[in-house]
Amino acid sequence: MKAKYLILIATLATAVFTSCEKQDPYDTQSPDDAPLILVPYETKTGQITYTLANPDTPLKDSVVVTPSAYTTVNWYLDDELVYTGTKIEKCFLAGNYSLTLEAVTTAGKRTSRTGTVTVNPYPEDPSSQAPAAGRHFVPGTAATLTGVNLTKVKTVVVSRDLGGNDVVCAIDVTAADDATLTFDLPEMAEGVYFVRFKDAAGKLYGADTFTAHNSAVALAGYESFVPNEAWTITGVKLENVASVTVDETVITELTATATSITFMAPAAEVGEHTLSMKNADGSSVFFITDAGAVTEVTTIVSEERTLWEGSCVINWGDANVNVDKATMANVPAGSTVYIYYNVPDADYHSLRVVVAPDWSADLLPQVDGMQAQANPYTFVYDNAGKAAAEAADKNGILITGFGLEITKVTYK
Repeated sequence: MKAKYLILIATLATAVFTSCEKQDPYDTQSPDDAPLILVPYETKTGQITYTLANPDTPLKDSVVVTPSAYTTVNWYLDDELVYTGTKIEKCFLAGNYSLTLEAVTTAGKRTSRTGTVTVNPYPEDPSSQAPAAGRHFVPGTAATLTGVNLTKVKTVVVSRDLGGNDVVCAIDVTAADDATLTFDLPEMAEGVYFVRFKDAAGKLYGADTFTAHNSAVALAGYESFVPNEAWTITGVKLENVASVTVDETVITELTATATSITFMAPAAEVGEHTLSMKNADGSSVFFITDAGAVTEVTTIVSEERTLWEGSCVINWGDANVNVDKATMANVPAGSTVYIYYNVPDADYHSLRVVVAPDWSADLLPQVDGMQAQANPYTFVYDNAGKAAAEAADKNGILITGFGLEITKVTYK
């Protein structure tokens, strides 16, 4: 009996060791698998973000995808293919770029992630950053850029590619100062173009993009209105606007210029209302919104009255918002002033309101760390402030500071 057990154990051992012999691995990947991007991870915003210190700092990262053996990875900046592969190490001109990371299998199946790439300029470089709402220019008219070190710019290059190689036009310029650059834009097709600067030595610098419009576009002022008061909407090519419709009310008595239309807002209850505009030829005016260009928007009744609206990245003495004395005269003492702003990338962010033009008194002492502050930021235009800002030798208020894009100033 003992001998039988020994034979049985020996047989089982032989079977076990035989089944554990080394075999070729089994590959579970297939070209028909749906692709997945496993790395890089998305941020809390649901996007992939990169911030590069300067134009000589490469965008450097690796992508992990599956099925890796059958998948190609494409990198797009502002919809332009800039690299193909799983390991990128590439430099770009200064600017803000949209990023699309696309994985494509040999069977044509796709997936993608989106994000942003911000390339900061060197402090001494000429640079110009488009505001959050973008730049909107009309071909055949003067275009103005704001920025820093702009007297170094000798040529503005408009191109179709972010490398500045597919040149649409190259315009020789002389900047009036370091903060402002104005040039005549030639006729060109509608669309988005890259702006590049050249200095005297021919070196190229990034300056973001602009959108060329050959038809009427509303850019600002349409978001809210005060019933039975003058309402101004700004944009480009608005000189032929013939009517404004709020809900069922059609308004034809208006003053239209190339950059604005002004009319009397209708009586309306507090809440949301529908707004559209028509040109004299019956075509619709487009509104530029976060969702893109649309022909109808929702507007609301507001108790706030607008004092100033636009885009200004404040930079202490170089770039400020001045609400002049004549405008501030309409603001009763004790009113609350609202300052709306965006917080772009900058060395720091500060806000201060002083008496114009000589900074002779603070209406709002300097506030730092604006990322954590209320938006809009408010202050009370009290009796002392009104007297100081509207004195005979003064000119209203000056909104200054650093690293903030001021977009609107109102009061209530």
